[in-house]
Amino acid sequence: MRGTDGMDVHPRVAVNSISSLNQSLAADLALWNDLGIESVGIITPKLDDAGWDVGREAILDSGLRVSSTSCYEEEIAQTVELTHELGANVLYIVSGTAGGLSWEDAAAKFCQDTAPVVARAKELGVTLAVEPTNPLRSDVSFVYSVRDAIDLGRMADMGICVDFYSAWYERGLEELVRKNIDLVALVQICDYKVGTFDIPNRRAVGDGDIPVEALMAMVLDAGYEGVFELEILGPEIEAEGYRAPIVRSVERASAMLDRLGA
Repeated sequence: MRGTDGMDVHPRVAVNSISSLNQSLAADLALWNDLGIESVGIITPKLDDAGWDVGREAILDSGLRVSSTSCYEEEIAQTVELTHELGANVLYIVSGTAGGLSWEDAAAKFCQDTAPVVARAKELGVTLAVEPTNPLRSDVSFVYSVRDAIDLGRMADMGICVDFYSAWYERGLEELVRKNIDLVALVQICDYKVGTFDIPNRRAVGDGDIPVEALMAMVLDAGYEGVFELEILGPEIEAEGYRAPIVRSVERASAMLDRLGA
């Protein structure tokens, strides 16, 4: 689709609402419509100000395709229902902190705690996916690599989210993805500039050092059939304003997918 900026949007490019983190849902909907964005990821904090019922109806009325949802740990059960209502099939979450537990004990507790929600998600046709994070975020996660996400996903009967931000440097990533492509429910894209020492401080696609196109090729070659969801945030994005880095990222990601024949 072509938006007002003359931007061609590849049908497999989605924009996560975290990419305009401090903007209201109403402003997000207006921006996406203006840019010709048709597929979006929804973070549940965007629904808090308007109210979940009002937010849900606004998203449904927009005609947007919802590529994913994500939520705080205490809202998983409620968000599984919302995900289904929005016509999405992926709800990605972080694992929660391990606290003083070993990785193995934390994983066992995670599986026990999420089992009822996993069962409900399956009834609704929703895939719960665990997302690895940067290891500095031990306050919200004990899963810091695709390798560990795969292990936890197998244990918990979940999928995984591959976010290039926390995956691009991982040893053996191509083999991991190829052998476990059945678990990959969502791929998220962004960029990162080497020498950045604060988090989260992501860049627009093409403004940093992540080999985004090569990573896209890798997951496509492995058999990934889903969307590539833009997730950018941090002080550089805030300083520039949301529109320009989203436009740049979508244009560049769309061109990459065109070159790759996706």
